[in-house]
Amino acid sequence: MRRFYHHRKQVEETIDQLRDLINKLQSLEKEYLRQEETLFVISEFANDWEYWQADDGHYKYVSPSCKAVTGFEPLDFYEDPRLLEKIIDPDNWEKWKIHRHTMAKDGMVNPIEFKIRTREGEVRWIHHICQRVTGKNGESLGVRGSNRDITELKTLQEKLKHMAGHDILTGLPNRSLFMEHLSQRIKEAKRNNSRFAVVFIDLDDFKDINDTYGHEAGDSVLQKLARTLTGVTRENDIVARLGGDEFVGLFELSRDADIDVIREKLFDDVLSEIHCTKYDLTIYYSLGVSVYPTDGTSVDTLLKVADQAMYQQKEINKAERKKEEMNGIPEDREAGSL
Repeated sequence: MRRFYHHRKQVEETIDQLRDLINKLQSLEKEYLRQEETLFVISEFANDWEYWQADDGHYKYVSPSCKAVTGFEPLDFYEDPRLLEKIIDPDNWEKWKIHRHTMAKDGMVNPIEFKIRTREGEVRWIHHICQRVTGKNGESLGVRGSNRDITELKTLQEKLKHMAGHDILTGLPNRSLFMEHLSQRIKEAKRNNSRFAVVFIDLDDFKDINDTYGHEAGDSVLQKLARTLTGVTRENDIVARLGGDEFVGLFELSRDADIDVIREKLFDDVLSEIHCTKYDLTIYYSLGVSVYPTDGTSVDTLLKVADQAMYQQKEINKAERKKEEMNGIPEDREAGSL
């Protein structure tokens, strides 16, 4: 009998232990399901395109958001482990190769930005981060990566960059951007032993237009002049607005006669092509030129010489117009009807 009770006690203890084990297993199952749900929500509903790539190159996981970014389904990446490399824009391929080499070398890489071509052929900018991952025992588990679509951010950055370097009214490069171009052009000219001209253009008595007809008329004149100047420039020429009614241009020179060609283009084409039907205006302009390296080899010198030449021309123009008014002689070709 004693043996029976002893056996019964052992059975009851075993049952209690089994109950405890079942409760623990149920708790672990709940925790596992909770973590699985958490990971599912984080990965499956992430805006970023997440992935886990094994050492052999095959994907172990690709989040559904890859479709919103690339147009391709996760299955496309599972079936083609090189799909990401195939959609990288050719211009960014070298950047990607350097990135991959760095990761293979030390496992730590800096984030990079590159362009891809989506399934529909659309260009998108990607911010990419990744790192090598290891198991508890230090074994390599491959690469964990995350790609974020930053196309809208890049577009905004480009817009802000353009606004920072361009005049709002005319759309031409502003003083700051022009100075950068001029400095770069000087370096190129020194290296290539080439020549170029700096041309200042200033509208005479422009203030009178604003005072008489209002700033709307003045703005119309400046916008019209900007468009016309842009129309007579060649591919490597640059025209900018320094401010107010002052414009400046950089023109390549292949021979001495090009200076006369530039002058003729500006005198014959620029203002004679400008028409403003709302206002019956006649406006005059003055032009000054400096040539690299004949007139100088620095930014300050080239600008100073062109500016001085322009003001000398302005005084000559004023004297000639005054003489013409006194003698009743018609205006010369340096006057344009607006």
